[in-house]
Amino acid sequence: MKRIIKIIWHQFLVYFGQGLLYLLPIGLTGFILVVIFQKIDTVFEFDVPGLGLLTLVGLITVVGFLGSFFISSPLFKYFGKLIDRTPIIKMVYNAIKDLMSVFVGNKKKFTEPVLVKLSENIDLEQIGFVTQNNLKELGVEGAKVSVYMPYSFSVAGTVYIVPAKNVTKLNIKPQEALKFVVSGGFSISEEK
Repeated sequence: MKRIIKIIWHQFLVYFGQGLLYLLPIGLTGFILVVIFQKIDTVFEFDVPGLGLLTLVGLITVVGFLGSFFISSPLFKYFGKLIDRTPIIKMVYNAIKDLMSVFVGNKKKFTEPVLVKLSENIDLEQIGFVTQNNLKELGVEGAKVSVYMPYSFSVAGTVYIVPAKNVTKLNIKPQEALKFVVSGGFSISEEK
């Protein structure tokens, strides 16, 4: 009986902690916004309804804009200089940074979803993304392309060098192809 109570207590603490992790940032943010709004409202007499809220949104935007130049930019520059001094860490960091920017950034590298026939002898195909059409700098001759094949339920993947004739362009949005692969084939667009 004590063991069951201990397990229940442990699960309670785990779920309570997770609940705090979810709610605390939201609650603190809301609380801080309300306090700032009340302070602005008492300092300035707003006769126009909604002007206090508009002032709060404008103030937060200005702080975010200034913070990106005076706080985060110098920190990123310092961190970048520190990374540049260590060759192996720099290589790994840059590879991860580039990969993550492809998934969540503005670089839009996965723009050409394709279906790749993996072997002439086996009727097996996989969805991927063409990353390079010209591989001469790597010493790869002939009509070959590099294709990134993401793994399901992961941001990892593999790069294959395949004959260009084995690559068929898919007529879907790159985001839909990536979502389909990463979800393990479960996610199919509902759009017509």
